[in-house]
Amino acid sequence: MNKKLLKVVMGILVFSALITSCKKHSEHEHNHEEVITTMKLTFVPVGGGATLTYQFKDPDGPGGTAPTQDQIVLAPSKSYNATVQLLNETKTPAEDITTEVAAEADEHRFYYEPTVGSNILVSGLNNDGNGVPLGITGTWTTGSIATGKVKVTLRHYGGTPPGKAIGDLVNSSKSSTDIEVEFNTRIQ
Repeated sequence: MNKKLLKVVMGILVFSALITSCKKHSEHEHNHEEVITTMKLTFVPVGGGATLTYQFKDPDGPGGTAPTQDQIVLAPSKSYNATVQLLNETKTPAEDITTEVAAEADEHRFYYEPTVGSNILVSGLNNDGNGVPLGITGTWTTGSIATGKVKVTLRHYGGTPPGKAIGDLVNSSKSSTDIEVEFNTRIQ
């Protein structure tokens, strides 16, 4: 009888371990990282003017061929409605990763970090459903003639999404970086 009981208990333990293992595996599959080969920033001048597009491209993804990127050149003392778009161009047709970021808005945040002296202010970011800045769209306002850099980072929060009161979470240990690009900027 003891051997039968031991076999039943062992069977239950193995079955429980398999169920737990499958559950954990499927949770990780849901939050897998996407391949992002291209980041496009589109600027529409407030009040009219030509639309400007600048991009970072890494056609074969991380490693391999070196990426290329444009310098962002904007006019002084002007505001632009800006939009970021992420693409996976290893697929045909190219996959628009921005739609996934928007669908999982409470798990993602774009951060824009202009360097001191770049004379660029990024504000008015669009929000997720909880009223927390997401950053697919926003406003870039320029000051006087200058050169500098703007770092654009997309962070993914796999656990509890950040709230408004948490502050700047660009370096949070509770998130991972999906893509980070530092663009050279020139106001002229």
